[in-house]
Amino acid sequence: MGQIEGIKNYKVYKMSLTTLSPIFIGSGEILNKSAYFCYNDEVNVIDEKKLVKLLRSRRGLFEEFMSYASAGNLNLTKFLENNIPNFKNLDISKYKLISHSNIITTKGKIKTLNDINTFIKSSNGKPYIPGSSIKGFIRTALIASEIRRNKDRYTGFFNSKRKVKDLDVLEDMALSNIFKEVLDKYKFSEKDYNDFKDNPNILFKFLIVSDSDEVSLDELFVGKQHDFTDKAKTVNELPIFMEFIRPLTTFNFTITIDKSIVDYFDISLISKRLTAYFNQYINSIQDMYMSCIKDSGNKYTLTSSEEKDKFPPNSFLGGHDGYFTKNILYSLCKFEDDGIEKEKIINLLKAHFFYRHNHYKHDKIISPRTMKLTMYNDKYYNIGVCNIKVEE
Repeated sequence: MGQIEGIKNYKVYKMSLTTLSPIFIGSGEILNKSAYFCYNDEVNVIDEKKLVKLLRSRRGLFEEFMSYASAGNLNLTKFLENNIPNFKNLDISKYKLISHSNIITTKGKIKTLNDINTFIKSSNGKPYIPGSSIKGFIRTALIASEIRRNKDRYTGFFNSKRKVKDLDVLEDMALSNIFKEVLDKYKFSEKDYNDFKDNPNILFKFLIVSDSDEVSLDELFVGKQHDFTDKAKTVNELPIFMEFIRPLTTFNFTITIDKSIVDYFDISLISKRLTAYFNQYINSIQDMYMSCIKDSGNKYTLTSSEEKDKFPPNSFLGGHDGYFTKNILYSLCKFEDDGIEKEKIINLLKAHFFYRHNHYKHDKIISPRTMKLTMYNDKYYNIGVCNIKVEE
């Protein structure tokens, strides 16, 4: 058996990930209104060294800027607009972004620039996809697949009163059964067996996903989060702005699998289970929302229609793509059935989310009750839809 500490007898697969809708993976950093200036739909992220050099080149402007900044609430766009003619042409930017949503919030006569949550970038300052994000989705899809294929094993989950936080119990049950399935196929050393028994998650150390390559900053744009509710049939704009990767951007990465366990982590099997997990979403919650949002008169598309045959959607990635896309609970039921499991799942989620999210008392069709969207090229897209495939 391969060593748990690291893979020694391995097979490497070259993979690609193509975004089919805008995706967001946060860096944890925020651009506030002192870190960028905007003109029309263009956002210019400031290079601080270039800005200081510009200010010092103009008599008294650096001191005026420091006085303005020390007063607090620095609005760089306003300062440049008031002090430098044709400021939009200044060469003081690290990079520029097109905004597909109005980044200025207007309340009465007051106009406010919003903060922008930035996409994760490498040490070279360019966007990439962390391997941990891809592996996290693969892990969720494999666990959900185990639950979906063997529902009878998990009926006991609802035998006692459960809360959403108890989903860890369901996940541990599934991981334990995955471990048993692997144990039946492979011979483990006594040490490996005991390590697995205490922590079935170690199994995923036999599957290593690399970080992706970098892509150009030109693939980024600024978008706003929109929430769509099936009950109100309206799109609510939230003052949450993000750097998104645009649709039809391709990242390359690798998956390395220990050959001694490659039959279980077979790459074609992983691909099938990614697709099955994605289709579970499309064939249940998503279909309801798609009809509702189209009935409301909004322009909506799940993914980019370009090259959809070449890149069929099979994955969700990143943040702000919705609770359901990262949830294994729905794997316990078939949405075309009106079984007791479905009612229990809905009541469980309703009890957790009802007061927090002000849900309608008579709306028991779906929980959670919002679909996460953003605007790109005048259409609403789901956030985070991708295609992952084997290149060789």
